[in-house]
Amino acid sequence: MKELLQNVYKRRSVRHYSDEKLTEEELAKVEEYLHNLKPLIPELKVEFQIVPCSETNCKFNAEYCLLVYSEEGNLWLTNVGYMLEQWDLYLASLNIGVCWFGMGKVEEERQCDLVYAIMLSFGKCDPSVFRNGDYDFSRDEADSFWSGMSDDRLGAIVRLAPSAVNSQPWRVDQVDNKFNVYRQRGGVPILSNRLFKRWNKVDMGIFLCYLDIALESEGYTYSRVLGTESDEGKRVLVATYTVDVKH
Repeated sequence: MKELLQNVYKRRSVRHYSDEKLTEEELAKVEEYLHNLKPLIPELKVEFQIVPCSETNCKFNAEYCLLVYSEEGNLWLTNVGYMLEQWDLYLASLNIGVCWFGMGKVEEERQCDLVYAIMLSFGKCDPSVFRNGDYDFSRDEADSFWSGMSDDRLGAIVRLAPSAVNSQPWRVDQVDNKFNVYRQRGGVPILSNRLFKRWNKVDMGIFLCYLDIALESEGYTYSRVLGTESDEGKRVLVATYTVDVKH
């Protein structure tokens, strides 16, 4: 995961794409990386379909859209977010832009035992679209969502994680070497509660991806126990990390 760190500072949600098409070699790399994503929950089956953007309801001028289907289960949307953010970051290294299109719809919501999860648009874009460093972000500071932080370098990385309408729904309570990661429930006026609840579950997977990148990049070893995707209470415990050693 730590090999993705450099792309954390580069990645941007891209909604405007160039007329340049992906080469066969680039598309092969895009597809190959999908099959090597690290899952949060290996037991859950996830499948992907790449289709022309023109065959979807996505209004961006992207060349392609990625349709994501998953087996349902506890934290299945969080698992999708965790996996696909790796892909999002990797594509930035190829100067291929990506946008999580939460309003995406498909004709078939189910395919056998899998259910549609989310759509991502992607295509070539001008390299100048991407960011040049952590100063080029509009994000809350880590101390606004992480209580008891003992290593500011972790916070400097995870605060850059993207989320629906930049809502940053994660909260971290740290006591010594225990990190409890929560999803803060609540809506945004411009979104329905149903959509926001769904998107924020995906967001939590994105955050856990960034947290793993941060821990590994800073030389920590850790174990993780997953919580739940419950909709009860103001805060939902998504994962508890035990951080053991810094090399």
